[in-house]
Amino acid sequence: MVIKRVKTEIFQQEYETRGSYPSLFDCSDGNRYVVKHSQQERNYRHLINEFVASQLSQLVNISTPEPAFIEIKQNILPNDYKYSSGKPSGLGFGSQFLFGTVKSVTNVEFIINLTKHKNDEIVEDLIKICAFDIWLRNADRVINNPNLLVQEVGKRIRLFAIDHSSIFSELNYLVIEKEIDELPSVGENLIDGELFSHLYYRYGLFFGKVKKEICRAILNVSEMDIENIIDNIPIEWKISIEEKKAISNFINKRKSTVESQFEFLLNEIGL
Repeated sequence: MVIKRVKTEIFQQEYETRGSYPSLFDCSDGNRYVVKHSQQERNYRHLINEFVASQLSQLVNISTPEPAFIEIKQNILPNDYKYSSGKPSGLGFGSQFLFGTVKSVTNVEFIINLTKHKNDEIVEDLIKICAFDIWLRNADRVINNPNLLVQEVGKRIRLFAIDHSSIFSELNYLVIEKEIDELPSVGENLIDGELFSHLYYRYGLFFGKVKKEICRAILNVSEMDIENIIDNIPIEWKISIEEKKAISNFINKRKSTVESQFEFLLNEIGL
């Protein structure tokens, strides 16, 4: 998969989100992107995590904003703006801005209301995102911080997964091996008793079908596809060969655990 590289043209604003402080830019391809940067070269890992997750999500057909590498031009940044994490610089990771009617998912009730009217696409998206988070050990998509957007375009409503900075349990790559067989706990993901009881009993066979399909899709991701993704991490993000090997090993080995760990979590909440 080829990810395009574009340049910033117009700075719009910085988002005061927890930790990453991404900025909104209009870019040279005519699109607008939410752009994360290295925070004065202190944190390349969150850029790497975003890139790896974006590429893997495309392989298993999970909705995430279109990604791009963003060359941040210093001469277009306002000097009088107060940046929370230093001026954006270098090569950033961009997520294409979603147009249409877009809302942030805020809590369980929000999702339940979306699924009360037999919205199969929303349910499918949610189940797939939960499996994806189990696979990559996402430590930052939980009930109180869903990191999900709802996009409405015409009559179509879809869930988009955003913010994958905290995959691999936020660990240094050279120690992520200890998480390869780790079981997730209730409360560190979106598999919540109230929400999934509603989905399980309302959507029945459809729920089980989607869960099985996404687990199979993850299992069928090839080692070659994973290697290609890891090899395409930009050299500007200063990742070592050893770190690349650790990431590849983690992703490959956890493919076969997703279905059993999903079932484990459903059993833990009484389903």
